[in-house]
Amino acid sequence: MSTLPRAQTTPTPPSILPSWRARTDARVRLLCSLNRAGNALCAWHDSRRERRTYPPRMAPPGYLNCGCTFEEALFEESLSRHGVGSYHPGESVRMDPALRNPLFRLLQTRYGYQDGDFERDPKTGEWVEGEGNALWERKLAQGAMNVRKNRTEERR
Repeated sequence: MSTLPRAQTTPTPPSILPSWRARTDARVRLLCSLNRAGNALCAWHDSRRERRTYPPRMAPPGYLNCGCTFEEALFEESLSRHGVGSYHPGESVRMDPALRNPLFRLLQTRYGYQDGDFERDPKTGEWVEGEGNALWERKLAQGAMNVRKNRTEERR
């Protein structure tokens, strides 16, 4: 990797840390949960009929059945909400893991990227309005079926 110094990152106020953990946990439970067939897949692999890396209900902790990590799946969803690729079923362009994963590793290495960084104010480090843990915990409480319905409404 490059020997350049690490770029300056957004400040992280200590008060945001519990909210950040709760937000990420809710997103993992919502976006990385098993489907009825016992598979958890990133959006890219969910749209393809490829052989899964792990059999149903057998992926190691932190991994989806397609072989992608929870972090990669959350990154893919976050990118799509910012207009890069697509996460939502029925949309044609998704973020190919061959592009997504090196970009993800670069952002982690160079900028210390973590899930939620795109949703924080770059000057204060606080959550952008409506992007904290409450949003994701509410979506999780509504259940996966309602969340899919809400995703469709959000795209309109």
